[in-house]
Amino acid sequence: RNALFEKTNGVSKTTSRHSLLYMTNNNIESKKKKEESNNDNDNDNNKKNNESLSVLQNVSNSLGKLPGGTIILLLIGLRSFIQLFDEVPNLRFNGKPDFIGTSFDFFFVFYALQNVLQQTGLLQPTASEKIISSLEETECCVTLDIGREKNTLMEKNFAASGKRLLLPINIRFTSERLDLGIPGEEALGGRYCNVLKVLNKEVTFVGPKGETKVPILNGGWTCLPLKDKDKKETSSDVSKLRFFLDFPAGAFKDDVYIPPYGRVFFGGIYFRTKNSIKPKEVVYSLEEDNALLEKGALSMKKKNGIRNVYGALGNINLILGKYTVGPIKSNLL
Repeated sequence: RNALFEKTNGVSKTTSRHSLLYMTNNNIESKKKKEESNNDNDNDNNKKNNESLSVLQNVSNSLGKLPGGTIILLLIGLRSFIQLFDEVPNLRFNGKPDFIGTSFDFFFVFYALQNVLQQTGLLQPTASEKIISSLEETECCVTLDIGREKNTLMEKNFAASGKRLLLPINIRFTSERLDLGIPGEEALGGRYCNVLKVLNKEVTFVGPKGETKVPILNGGWTCLPLKDKDKKETSSDVSKLRFFLDFPAGAFKDDVYIPPYGRVFFGGIYFRTKNSIKPKEVVYSLEEDNALLEKGALSMKKKNGIRNVYGALGNINLILGKYTVGPIKSNLL
């Protein structure tokens, strides 16, 4: 009996030791997994925090370089906000209520806040991500048709002869993000957009002085919500297409021209699906089920001045001409 007890006791001790070692290993492994999971969560949180900090840092760095128009807009909004502290109580209590002045101050506070948020990139009124992503990496050719247009605010001598300047340019709507800095571009909805890549860095045309080469720089593009008269989005599959290109040396053909360092803005319509195209609309079909309105408008910004309070009340756009969209032209590459 003693021998059997000793043998059994030895086995139980050995078994208990193995069990203890097994439990210890399991605890160590579970602790390691928890630590790894916590580290992954910490890394994700750190990435999110770093992204948020980088955005705020970009905004704070740019605040020291605010243009005059943004500063004036801030001052107007701040003044209206302070005045509301005196005007609002007068609407309910004793005093002489100023309904018109209070309405204007409410408007200017809202206007200033909305525009400053857009200019700093904290508010970006872009179309849905599925619309923008469906146009990314699409290539086409836009042909600028520059000349005198009805109701334009360009100088009286601009294209007075009736001549036109045609510039075909191959472009790609890339997915690469572009930071325009403060105040961004009003036509593109604010500070951020995507890079518009020029596939032919210069275009050639024949003018009075013979063959002329026009250098072109990459620009930016985005899609904005298309709204009706009630400011409601008309369709989730149709959006405004806005993009720009820069002409560092300008382009000249007699009295038709793009001034040096000119930024030309394009305004058109993008259809994510062909089902959203109306019968009378002429479009250029892309490779997928999407399409671009075949014709659009060209414009340039007029230099800020007293008329628009040096940019505080928005840009003054000058009609420069029109453009058409078509397939890539291989002879330009």
